[in-house]
Amino acid sequence: MSNEPQPDALSVAEAIRRKRAVRAYTTAPVPEDVIEAILNAGRRAQSSKNTQPWAFVLVTEREQLARVAAAGTYAAHMAHAAFTVVLVAAPGSEFDLGQAAANMQLAATALGVGSCVTILHNEALAHEVLGVPSDLTCRWTITFGYPADANAARPLAAGGRRPLSEVLHRERY
Repeated sequence: MSNEPQPDALSVAEAIRRKRAVRAYTTAPVPEDVIEAILNAGRRAQSSKNTQPWAFVLVTEREQLARVAAAGTYAAHMAHAAFTVVLVAAPGSEFDLGQAAANMQLAATALGVGSCVTILHNEALAHEVLGVPSDLTCRWTITFGYPADANAARPLAAGGRRPLSEVLHRERY
């Protein structure tokens, strides 16, 4: 049995139903054990040949959040997040980074923490601010915090997603 904190407030199926992009956060800090549970969920994601090509940069300081946010065209909400995780890896690892990101976001949802994927469009600035080596990519981040909107934790209303019958093809397109 691991000593890692485990996100178990919701079932996986319920976390998937409740997951939505949250861009407005309260000022309440997220406890360190909750942050670690979210990071551990990302660390435990599957990856091609178990290469685990990622590194995560945890940003919690308000001034650093604002500096990182300046690298994204649509990242103003980052400056008000409790924390941000910057996903770092070699180019070509995008699918693996997506696996880690999904795990972190679902763990966060299960723990009552909102999140939103954000792109850093000015990757050169992101590299400079974060000190990431130039041979690695640091375009994708996830902002986290307790949702300012109490409705953000409720499941999406019916009709919020296309039905399975519209997106599923069996054996051939």
